[in-house]
Amino acid sequence: MLKFLRPSLPVEHPDEHLLAEYVRSGEARYLGMLYERYMPMVYGICLKILKDAGKSEDAVMAIYEELVRKAREHQVESFRGWLYVLARNHCLMEWRKNQRRPTDLHAPEDMSRYDAVEAAFDFELPQKSPPLEKCLGELPAHQRRSVEMFYYEDKSYKEIAELIAEDVGKVRSYIQNGRRNLKICLEG
Repeated sequence: MLKFLRPSLPVEHPDEHLLAEYVRSGEARYLGMLYERYMPMVYGICLKILKDAGKSEDAVMAIYEELVRKAREHQVESFRGWLYVLARNHCLMEWRKNQRRPTDLHAPEDMSRYDAVEAAFDFELPQKSPPLEKCLGELPAHQRRSVEMFYYEDKSYKEIAELIAEDVGKVRSYIQNGRRNLKICLEG
């Protein structure tokens, strides 16, 4: 557990002096003395955002490690205000990271037919049949080949892009447009 119940250090040196000494010398003791003054504030910010004591304590330590690096890179006017923003941003990033759904972790270019979100369409592509063959034949070549590789050969966007020497975004567009055109053709 973090030791917040220690008596406060006497404020012999203002924040600006300790920060300047750290930047000048690189000695972590100056930054440590300065950070210790504000640890209760940082912990409070973390607890408010993360709503977990253990994660908040971990964040306080991670923020210090971030501070060691960033304090020398930035021109800091008001250490307390700057630290508040640094702590808040760090905790918000941690909170967002924990809010991700499993599908958020996959890059779109790595998605395969099984990963693709079908909610955008209420149309399931049927297995090959004479009407489907006819409609596939009416698609532009790049759409037809992309749709066939994606749905019938189980290739990912990235694999298709490499095979046809196109950008992943173009492949995604070919598949989406090809699927839409097939739906129109089959329902028409």
